[in-house]
Amino acid sequence: MQRTVICAAVSSSGVRHRIGMLSRVKHFADSRGYRVVMLWGVTSGVSFCKFEELFSPIPGVTVWNATDDEIHELKHHMPSSEYVNIGGKSLKVFRSGQVPKEDIFSWDLRCASALLRGIPGPMPLIAMTPSIHLRNQAASFAQRHKIAQRLGIRIRVEEILRRDRKPHRVKRELDAVVRSLIRIPWYVRVFVATDSEYLQQMIASHFADTVYLPKQFDLQESTGRYIHRQDKHAMFTFLMEVECLCQCRKVVNIGGFINEHTVLEKTIAEPYKEVIDMHLHRL
Repeated sequence: MQRTVICAAVSSSGVRHRIGMLSRVKHFADSRGYRVVMLWGVTSGVSFCKFEELFSPIPGVTVWNATDDEIHELKHHMPSSEYVNIGGKSLKVFRSGQVPKEDIFSWDLRCASALLRGIPGPMPLIAMTPSIHLRNQAASFAQRHKIAQRLGIRIRVEEILRRDRKPHRVKRELDAVVRSLIRIPWYVRVFVATDSEYLQQMIASHFADTVYLPKQFDLQESTGRYIHRQDKHAMFTFLMEVECLCQCRKVVNIGGFINEHTVLEKTIAEPYKEVIDMHLHRL
């Protein structure tokens, strides 16, 4: 009988965190003949969205939605429990340094990374497919605005100062991003995906032809207004933005987004010489 590995992440984990964890667990499972089940926490980290509201099924992975209370209960057991019961199945709690030999439960990114020790070959990152409803909405927007002929600009603003991902919600860091981007000629047609109203407005004031998906910046802070992380509609919009970014001719990626690994060959960085040389305004 095929063995099973079930994985779950902390409640606050966002989509990128969960994909990174799942990619590690699946690489281990594919190498060792395990079946993969992911507990998808319907928690604040993903704006309390169920998996199927956001994504299409992942080949080779079974996903079960789990409540915030269920995820917290699992976290409570992690320090001392040897086994946990999930879905009527008893699983050994995997600890770093152990050799998996039975059905196991892997908790969060650290355990997922530990599972990879001794597994040969590079770990492929899973590319997530948004739900058909979100894909259809993104396709309509992309066709209407000729997204495939535009430069995509993604800026994710970090809200927690101790994290090293920039820019933070700090005025000098936001302005540094603006100064960098205005090196790109004003005539380049762009698509913007950011969670900062200030950055969206500043970029739109520089480029003559800027498009973006409509959204509500309803979180007021000292440096402007931002997307509220627990807004479900903002999460839906983000996944449509990802679909559009992946269609853009070139992409400027500041702060990251899911599926970014699928567009590495067209991702560019300062001084953005590729955009100037391509004369995107002539497309």
